[in-house]
Amino acid sequence: MRNPSEVFGSEHLPDRLSDAELIERYRRSGGDPEELIYLSLGESWTGSPAGLREALSGAVPEYAHGYTLSPYGFPALRDVLRRYIVTTHELLPEPDVRTDYEVAVSSNGTRDAMFDFGRLLCATAGEREGDKIALLPNPGWDYSGVFEPLGFRVLPYDVSEADAYRPDVDSVVRLLDVSRKSCPQAQLLLILNPQHNPTGADWGDEAVRQLIRAALRNRVALLIDDAFYAVHDPDTVPTNTVEILLAESARSEVGSRFPWLAVRTLGKQFHCNGWGIGALTAHPETLRGLVRQVHHHAYGAAVPLQAAMAGWMGDPASASYLETLRCDYAAKRTHVARRLVSELGYPKHAGFPGDCTSYVRLRVPERFLCFSDPAATYRGRCLHDAGVLLGEGSMVPIHHGSDSVSKHVRLYLGPKRFELDSAMDRILEAGLGWAEPTPTK
Repeated sequence: MRNPSEVFGSEHLPDRLSDAELIERYRRSGGDPEELIYLSLGESWTGSPAGLREALSGAVPEYAHGYTLSPYGFPALRDVLRRYIVTTHELLPEPDVRTDYEVAVSSNGTRDAMFDFGRLLCATAGEREGDKIALLPNPGWDYSGVFEPLGFRVLPYDVSEADAYRPDVDSVVRLLDVSRKSCPQAQLLLILNPQHNPTGADWGDEAVRQLIRAALRNRVALLIDDAFYAVHDPDTVPTNTVEILLAESARSEVGSRFPWLAVRTLGKQFHCNGWGIGALTAHPETLRGLVRQVHHHAYGAAVPLQAAMAGWMGDPASASYLETLRCDYAAKRTHVARRLVSELGYPKHAGFPGDCTSYVRLRVPERFLCFSDPAATYRGRCLHDAGVLLGEGSMVPIHHGSDSVSKHVRLYLGPKRFELDSAMDRILEAGLGWAEPTPTK
């Protein structure tokens, strides 16, 4: 990777990310960070489309360097995103009162938008202990880091390898029913991530439909994390959770007029995570509450980036880029899965390639299971012995979930294929494949 200080900052600064600390320890032990292959947090710092960069230099009107006075984002981009959400989620352009929704721009990352949604839910929750409960997938992304600081009690629900990393609908429904029965006035939040990070599994329409029905029945707020909705194999049709939610809520007593939010990031599909731009879809009253939350800490952000994104998404080249990206991820996913089995000795069940997201999740070799934290130990060995930094198999805190959380790692597919091959070659040469190498005489 590039000079780590350009990305992670000085090693003298406190509270750095865990990956920064790992890389610094690697450097101090004699490793060369310039030769490190970074496959951890879904970032390669390269690959953003030329057309997007050109839009930033040439398609930004002068007034975009000032404040945008619309709290729903730069108007041109909001219009583009609304059409994009309608098209890609197959929604009615002009919804009726039972399927009402609206779209806004998120301009400081989807994590920020989730936090504001949590604050909005807190404003309607009671003051008693346990009045805010968030149900989240395990393994999964770091939803705990967003909602626990807001006072939510986190209840993970298993997304099991045995079920091809799809949730057990019956167990989640029971968890919702029990939570509502034991806390009748609680603010319950169900988090859905149907293009599942970190496993790459798509949950399917029926499972998501049943979960949404249970949420509606129990008066549960919904957060739909659609970060990878556009990132899937070319022949895969992703689960359209927003469309399912609107269809199911139209049959309910309140329609879509309840707390729900769908977040999409454009960073994952255009290799521009640092832009922090995405789309928020929700009932108009929820969006109104969200923009009020935003005004507590921001007053227009990244407006030139929003203007450039509006221009880029209006260019047919953006759709072509996305199609190429999907084909590239699918080819690398297949290639990595094949090499894991044929050369690194993995049994077929030890890696789950999936058909969406930009990750492959795989088990830690069995000989590392004797350690108290097998995944951390294996990641450390791959870094120290092979110069390859793999990702965590889940960002759900271990104390919240089953012990299987610490037995997996995640491999990011974003780098070029030759870098992925180099990483697997190094892991193999370091004797860190599935089978322990046979000692030579």
